[in-house]
Amino acid sequence: MNELKRIFILLVSYLLLVFTLGELTGDQGPVFQFPSHFFFLIVAVVFTNLFVSRLTWMSITTLLAFWAAVFFVVAYFYVQVNGDEYLQILGVEFILIEIAVWISYQLNVQLRLAESLMDSLASATYVNRTVALQQAADQINVEMIRSRRHHRPLSVILIKPEKVSMKEDQQAYKLMRHDLLRHFVAARLGQIMTDQLRQTDMILRAPDGNFVILCAETTKENSKLLAERIQDKITEIMGASMEWSVASFPEEALTFDELLNKAKSNLSADNK
Repeated sequence: MNELKRIFILLVSYLLLVFTLGELTGDQGPVFQFPSHFFFLIVAVVFTNLFVSRLTWMSITTLLAFWAAVFFVVAYFYVQVNGDEYLQILGVEFILIEIAVWISYQLNVQLRLAESLMDSLASATYVNRTVALQQAADQINVEMIRSRRHHRPLSVILIKPEKVSMKEDQQAYKLMRHDLLRHFVAARLGQIMTDQLRQTDMILRAPDGNFVILCAETTKENSKLLAERIQDKITEIMGASMEWSVASFPEEALTFDELLNKAKSNLSADNK
């Protein structure tokens, strides 16, 4: 956490320094005549490196090369329009942007480490069998192949936990406030589901925060009963509610992705 704090302070200080440099003036006018797109690029670097998920898993070398390419494309068109005077400060801008890439990347690394630490603490507090959806591709394929080969039913339950509000009288909010972070709420939900499901059922966590339960050898009707039982238990223990839907193989879809999309559409239809 100290490293996270240090990198955050470093990034904020660096951004203040960059914007201060743009305001420095001397006898001949501004010391650094940065064009407006330079500041836009600095902000874009920090924002995308921190919040665009597809970029967060790139290596630092790839990110530096990516933003260097973006910078030189922008610089090329700017020179074509405004002339060669811009070349005098081109090197300074390039170095400042690359430094911003490096610092924001380091902050992203620390944020991911903190996220991983909170997940580990939450899982240790509320032991459960929840697996990230992206990491369960092989297991999902095995279950789908087995169901096709032996002509056995298989169902997917999509569970959308309630959005915990800031109402002081809501029990779920009190639980989240007590546990401090949403990781503990997700782990607690996973633990409740683990207690209610069979060992053969897979509990998956989607990137959007929803839970996906893969139920082998289970018809749609039985899956609905299971979802209702989970909903009752979550309400009893946490005082929270949830939305859910079910899609079954082979009646509604033939692949896992199709099952998941069908469950999502069923969830949307039920909410209308």
